[in-house]
Amino acid sequence: MCAKPKTQFIVLSSILLFSATSLSAQNLQDQEGPRSTKENSPYSRYGIGDLSNNLQTSMKGMGGAATAFIDPFTVNNFNPASYSYLKVTTLDFAFEGRSRNITLGDQQSSSGTATFSHLTLGVPLGKYGGMSFGLQPESSIYYNANDTQNVAGIGKAIYNYNGSGSLQYAYLGLSGAYKGFSLGAHLGYLFGNSRYNNVLQNIDTTQAYNAEFGRSHSIGGIYWKAGMMYQAKFKQDHYLNLGLTATLSQDIRTTSSSFAMAYQFLEEGTSIVRDTVSNSLTTGVKGILSMPANYSFGVHYGKTSAWNIGLDVRYSDWSKFNAMGDRTGIADQSYRLALGGEFTPDASAIKNYFSLVQYRLGVYYGKDYLRINNTDINYFGGTIGASFPFRKNNTQFGRLNTSLDVGKRGTTTNNLASEVYVRFNIGVSLNDIWFIKRKYD
Repeated sequence: MCAKPKTQFIVLSSILLFSATSLSAQNLQDQEGPRSTKENSPYSRYGIGDLSNNLQTSMKGMGGAATAFIDPFTVNNFNPASYSYLKVTTLDFAFEGRSRNITLGDQQSSSGTATFSHLTLGVPLGKYGGMSFGLQPESSIYYNANDTQNVAGIGKAIYNYNGSGSLQYAYLGLSGAYKGFSLGAHLGYLFGNSRYNNVLQNIDTTQAYNAEFGRSHSIGGIYWKAGMMYQAKFKQDHYLNLGLTATLSQDIRTTSSSFAMAYQFLEEGTSIVRDTVSNSLTTGVKGILSMPANYSFGVHYGKTSAWNIGLDVRYSDWSKFNAMGDRTGIADQSYRLALGGEFTPDASAIKNYFSLVQYRLGVYYGKDYLRINNTDINYFGGTIGASFPFRKNNTQFGRLNTSLDVGKRGTTTNNLASEVYVRFNIGVSLNDIWFIKRKYD
């Protein structure tokens, strides 16, 4: 091959690498590409992607106020100290439908997906302990964006940025209580994979090489979280719950691969010939994903089987976060504030079914862990939810749980993207009383 295309390949490669660090002037049209989730979010290309809201559906309906939430029939997987207050064995699982509308400059895009939310099983251990194990998503990656530019000496070129992946967490949690205080911890395995591709294709010429760069990561390692709770009971069935959680910064093992490739399309009659002229490949490169430290504090006040209201404050230290040597777009800290509550009109109602339903409402505001183009990425939203009880059958009962979350994230300032999202959750809690001693043989 001649030297000219190789020189142009180097120039185009450099442009592509520098362009990959910016969201500016991208056309967010969803193209065929990776399908780990079809909810197209340009911000998910940074860090570990979009963080998942892996709470139980009931707590999602209260804006995510979960740190001090206690319910004897609900597994609160956000604070492992809550398992001490379980009264019955509880299986909880849910699915989530999501849609997102993105505005970037004068371009708009809509996308959506349906996905697994969580699966948990909680079991009381005697009068003062509890355990739980489950599987929940931690983050997701899916973005697919195009940017068309004119390159001097070459003509029109299309830059495509796409990626996919996710992180999951499988855990076992234990807790124990003494005189109103409860301590608990999760020990589990954080695992997943991610893939990032940057592609440049020439439109006006076949004399310059196209370029493609790709990298992928496989992630897996032990991950833990601790929690504490205190519950004080007052007259007339009133109570006050206080909760704390802490997760220190932890290093997770990674294995990475990457490639760089140049190729050329040549027309010969009616056929297209693909000529790979340059490629490089690295595999099995060991690295570390340094996760952030997370802390939360919560307070709930309410009346048993009637109502409660809660406040949550969460803080994450991202200053030590490192994704295989990359901190592009990462802020030093993030936070989240949530306020929510629930109300049951009459938990002892016999004839009026809707008096048994638990109704929920919540709001939240926060600063994301991203900072791009010297701009913080903030978000806010509101939630509603309800739990519909099933008919009790001997020792078995349960609820159908629903929640709706509508929010806004980001800004169009400084060539960034503004996202409006809707998340609908539907799940089931199944309760059963285990280990009952028989009165008669």
